[in-house]
Amino acid sequence: MVSNISFYPYISYTLLYFLSFLSLIMVLIGFKYKASGNILRTILIFLILICIANPSIVSENRENIPDTVALILDLSPSQNINNRNKIAQEAYDNLKIKLQKIDNLDLRFKIIQGKNGTNVFEPLSAMVADIPPDRVAGAIVITDGQIQDAPEDLDKYNFKAPVNFLLSGKKDEKDRRLIIESAPRFGIVGEEIEIKIKVEDISSNVPNALVSINMNDDIKQSRSIVIGETVVLTLPLDRAGITSLNIEVEPGSEELTLQNNKSVIEINAIRERLKVMLVSGEPNMGLRSWRNLLSSDPSVDLVHFTILRPPNKQDLTPIGELSLIPFPSRELFQLNLNDFDLIIFDQYHLRGILPQYYLKNVVQYVVNGGALLDTAGPAYAGPYSLSQSPLQNILPTEPTGEVISKEFIPSITNEGLRHPVTANLKDDSDRADWGPWYRMVEGLTVAGNVLLEGPENRPLLVLNRIGQGRVAQILSDQSWVWSRSENNKGPQADLLRRLVHWLMKEPELEENELSAKVENDTILITRNSLVVNNKPVSLISPSKKKIEILLDEIGNGKQIGKILSPEQGIWKLSSGGSSASIIVGNYNSSEYLDVRATDQIIKPIVYNNMGSINWINNQNNTPSIKHIDSSKLKKESKNIQLVKNEQYFIKNLRQTSITPWYLILFLSIILIFSAWYRESK
Repeated sequence: MVSNISFYPYISYTLLYFLSFLSLIMVLIGFKYKASGNILRTILIFLILICIANPSIVSENRENIPDTVALILDLSPSQNINNRNKIAQEAYDNLKIKLQKIDNLDLRFKIIQGKNGTNVFEPLSAMVADIPPDRVAGAIVITDGQIQDAPEDLDKYNFKAPVNFLLSGKKDEKDRRLIIESAPRFGIVGEEIEIKIKVEDISSNVPNALVSINMNDDIKQSRSIVIGETVVLTLPLDRAGITSLNIEVEPGSEELTLQNNKSVIEINAIRERLKVMLVSGEPNMGLRSWRNLLSSDPSVDLVHFTILRPPNKQDLTPIGELSLIPFPSRELFQLNLNDFDLIIFDQYHLRGILPQYYLKNVVQYVVNGGALLDTAGPAYAGPYSLSQSPLQNILPTEPTGEVISKEFIPSITNEGLRHPVTANLKDDSDRADWGPWYRMVEGLTVAGNVLLEGPENRPLLVLNRIGQGRVAQILSDQSWVWSRSENNKGPQADLLRRLVHWLMKEPELEENELSAKVENDTILITRNSLVVNNKPVSLISPSKKKIEILLDEIGNGKQIGKILSPEQGIWKLSSGGSSASIIVGNYNSSEYLDVRATDQIIKPIVYNNMGSINWINNQNNTPSIKHIDSSKLKKESKNIQLVKNEQYFIKNLRQTSITPWYLILFLSIILIFSAWYRESK
């Protein structure tokens, strides 16, 4: 109960002040002229004014409002280093006991387990968001000091109370770490990328460190770099799709963790422009289809030549009236051949246009990684067939000399049903609604995979790998009929597009491919295979634990499986000759950029908010807690400082007048008669 005297005048304060002023003048005049009974009149006037002012005793029944204290425990991955986690947990439990013994505190607790960096101040702001700032006593944070959301000051969060830090770790810790200063997210196939790296290690006695670079588990190299200096790595991108780059530095003399000695970078390699050369042996009905397909793709640069007449065929047309240009065979097939990503021979046959050694260049071009597509017309079965050229060494079929001229509907082979080029061209196996073709060349398969067949199971579409390159052959000049009308419908555009992209080595169209992705801490595994594969997929976890999992067949050459992956880091997968890697979690998390315990990040905050910094080794090392008035706060205190705000709310209030009217009336009467009696003498 708290009591005090307050005034509740019956008139306004202005009028009360005016009456008091007049009364004062009257009293002074009385004393000046020495009027008899002036003292009694003065007392009477004073009593009247007091009565009008109505002084009262106000009694308040108060209830104290507790001060709010936030206690935060950082259990992020960096706290797992050495025994930080144990020390922090013990300090947290000890502080909870100490705080609960202090009266008038509202305690709020939070445990932070940030996997991608330690954020303290956003959660702290949320913990006291429903509390007025003048009711917050302070905060206590148990951490290693590596805080990613530390502001320059706490005005941003409207937090005015002290923030006290207890640091789990040791001063002046040493650790070697790899820093990726810059790395592109995208790159162009066939071009080089630049990655800037730096190795920091203040404890090292040697000037250099060995860094290993692993690209897609294929290309491995190592180099020695100077510690503390930025080094530029230049690496080629040889294929489209995601390229995984694993960079790792050898351990130093003093290490807190090896997690920050390595980094994984994923770069999406895209083709800037596909340069395609289309050589048509003669004008034909399929040229429009090819041009529509290739020219409609903005990523394709098409170079197209149609041979209208052989060199040995002459007529009487004057040269000046010819709109033809000489076929640049030397420029295309000798000087600039390797500039092309794909070469298409459309119904081409030997007519003396290309010498044999130019065709040998094409063979070497494919072996070295190029791509060749041959759409064979009837000439492939004749004496001018490409099979009579050096190309016979890479073409997947050999003609029998027979041309089949009859209506037939292409059918997908068992291999074709599993190959990405032809799988899912139809939702079911019934292809009766496909339009017919009317001609094909009979050939014998000498190598490769037959995806489409013609009448009597004759090979129609054959794919093969030669060296580092790829070859595809369509033993018909009739694919264009699928785009002719509604009655001849068929997946011509889809088929040819997939075929071209397979020749370009698109990862999504690989027929024997192992891939994986992560969804909600689960690794989803997909395997493409031309044959039923019952062998398990081997996984190696970041901790080098080996796991095997069997996949389920879902059709169209695909098998899927999944496994929970609580362990963060790089998982490696292998099955037969295929391999893949997948990153679980944020492998390059800011949590591991620097794992050394430090007070440098939090010093400005502590200094400006009257907080404290203490290094703890065990629960007995936790500092004392001082719940004190704001005027007693000290900078750089070794105690945990909490502000005593002394906020309260009034439960009830009682007002008692100290000038009852009857008493004032009685005294006034006495004073009036006394003054009259005094003046009457």
